Amino acid sequence: MNTNKRRNHGFTLVEIMIVLAIIGLIVSIAVPAFLKNRRDAQGSACNGVLDSIYGAKEQVAWKKDVHVGGPIIAFDADQINSYLRGTDVNDPCPGGGTYTVGDINDANGLVVVPVCSMSADDGGGGITYEQEGLHIHRRSYNQDANGDYVRDTNHTFAN
Repeated sequence: MNTNKRRNHGFTLVEIMIVLAIIGLIVSIAVPAFLKNRRDAQGSACNGVLDSIYGAKEQVAWKKDVHVGGPIIAFDADQINSYLRGTDVNDPCPGGGTYTVGDINDANGLVVVPVCSMSADDGGGGITYEQEGLHIHRRSYNQDANGDYVRDTNHTFAN
């Protein structure tokens, strides 16, 4: 009598379904975390560009000797770009927003704060600061006693 039975060595349907369920669980955990990290990174990159633009505007204001009651210096992309390294004031926001740079200074001699149309919700929430639906440069905010960020009313925002 032949006792050697041939058995197919493969996966059963149940085993395949368990593996697919585990892979689905891992993907459902990993994808939202990846997307949040991506939004946070885009918000941080946008803040970095806003910081660079604001710093360039400060340099232009210092070079032009901006002071209270002095003339308002109009926006000039070439002038601002001469102080930027690795970016252009006309480049799009990494998060898909658009930058509004505004004039160099206001009538009070203060540097005008650049803004971005990227919403703070789209930019990772706590990584960005938002005022009136816009992504705002972080130096234009102060932290109150509760740790919340509030607009520094000494700044003029680009519009």
